Amino acid sequence: MTFIKNKRLLNYSERLKRLRISAVLLLFVLLIPLSLLFFISYQQSEKKRLSEYQKEASNLVRVINRKLFRMTSVSNQIPVDAFNYYRYIHNPVTKQTQKVLSPLAQLDGSQNITGLVGYFQIDHKGNFNSPIWPDAITVDELADTSNEIQTLEAITRREMAVTVYHTVFQSKSIKAMLRTGLELNGSQFDVNFDLPEYIIFYRVVAVLDQPVLQGYVIKRAPYLHQQVIDILENRRFDMPIAVTLKAVDDMVPNAYFIYSPVERVPTVTQPEILDNLFRQQPIFEARLHWPYKNYAISVSSQLMPLAGTTIFSLIFNGILLIAIVSACYGFYRFSVKQLALSEEKNNFISSVSHELKTPLTSIKMYSEMLKSGMITTPEHQGEYYDFICDESDRLARLIDNILQLSAFERQQQRVDPEYIPLTVLQNIIHSKISSLTDKHGFEQVHRLAFSKPESVLAFIESDAFTQVVINITDNAIKFFKSANIDDPTRKKIDFIFQQHPTNQRMVQLEIRDYGNGISKEQEDKIFELFYRGSSELTRNTKGTGIGLALVRELMLSQQGEVQVQRRHPGLALLVSFRLKLNDEKNS
Repeated sequence: MTFIKNKRLLNYSERLKRLRISAVLLLFVLLIPLSLLFFISYQQSEKKRLSEYQKEASNLVRVINRKLFRMTSVSNQIPVDAFNYYRYIHNPVTKQTQKVLSPLAQLDGSQNITGLVGYFQIDHKGNFNSPIWPDAITVDELADTSNEIQTLEAITRREMAVTVYHTVFQSKSIKAMLRTGLELNGSQFDVNFDLPEYIIFYRVVAVLDQPVLQGYVIKRAPYLHQQVIDILENRRFDMPIAVTLKAVDDMVPNAYFIYSPVERVPTVTQPEILDNLFRQQPIFEARLHWPYKNYAISVSSQLMPLAGTTIFSLIFNGILLIAIVSACYGFYRFSVKQLALSEEKNNFISSVSHELKTPLTSIKMYSEMLKSGMITTPEHQGEYYDFICDESDRLARLIDNILQLSAFERQQQRVDPEYIPLTVLQNIIHSKISSLTDKHGFEQVHRLAFSKPESVLAFIESDAFTQVVINITDNAIKFFKSANIDDPTRKKIDFIFQQHPTNQRMVQLEIRDYGNGISKEQEDKIFELFYRGSSELTRNTKGTGIGLALVRELMLSQQGEVQVQRRHPGLALLVSFRLKLNDEKNS
């Protein structure tokens, strides 16, 4: 024996109550894995964050190494003859040699090297010159003060050259190289660190088959510090960190850099002494690569607070909690919409029943009267036949709309549009809706806002286009009559073909009536399925609420669009189609 449990249907409030209970139970069930996740993340976050910072610090050192090496490599591209005050450039076309100022002799900072003191060149005999000064500089010349220099630029150039001279000859290794003799090492620069305040880049190249020492002097602190600052400003740490640049041989004092993430733009400062707070958490330390092997980079920070990991976990759990609440609320809203849709479908069934029953009753009554012979005069018989024909057409349109909308919902409706001239479309409108407008005493107003409309083609499927126009026109007449407007001048409908105001590749058909129009709230809902502007209980207006929804589907199937605009008075439906000009240019 099979037992069937009889369950009554739940009403809206009961379903809502069950949904709320389910949402609360779901929330409590998910709190258990959320708590476990919070505990695990709390334990692992500190270790994971430290690992991430170690990786980022390692990348920082790698980028510093790469940039310093690249800047040294760029120096290798300096031509040998650029270290003279003048260069001689041979023009193969004119076969002439032109004397020009060396690029290293410019005072405009075109070399773009932070801390640059100047360039120098020493030949195999020990003669010193700098490309910033046209003459060689010797000890005797430095002692000679009888030669007066007139211009400020000349004074500046000579002072720069003298500064380079004194700096270079302070280097013990440079002087040792000059005593023992210069040995060629190609065009690759090497680096000298035996001066605490300066770095000397040098190379030995052949000039006129004689070895010549070429190089340039850079202030050590500005040069190295700027490289670290530039790179550090482009890193992304989410908490303040300290970077220490220290010489392994303790020849120069340590340099400290504090990275502070201020909003989205990080700032880098250089304190003279590193606060002990930034020594609490060592992160990473490594020596730099050649040619800066006597330097090391150390990265440290304050102790990573547990509150940070806790906040991270709380945020993560908060996001999950919000997602759960949102999901419950979403299910709730979905259920409300389903109930509303069910109500709309009930109203639709009621409307369709009314729309079918009333004309069928009239048709049956009029046909029985004709059949029984009660109507004997040809004039009255014709009126009855016209009434039966009109009501039959209205029923056919209603059934076609329902079937076509159902086909769209099942994605079984196929529309095959083609390019049709506007003049043909105008004829279609006039012929298809004349019976509808004439019956109710409406005037059709047609206008083509094109100088050569026959050459303008719209991408349209004629049957779908006809249904769009009929539905919009029938809707306009229906609401005009329900408003009881007693103004014969407003009993007209405009059909205006014009260029789309924003899309030059589309043509727009404006269908405007002069009724009471719609409100702003109705404008947002007018294309919704089953939506009707009037109450279902009053039934002041015939209709089922699917006409304009079907219009939207038909327009989308033709790769077009439909919009609504409120007018004073009336309402305008703007249907737009793809445009094509037929060979001739349309002005």
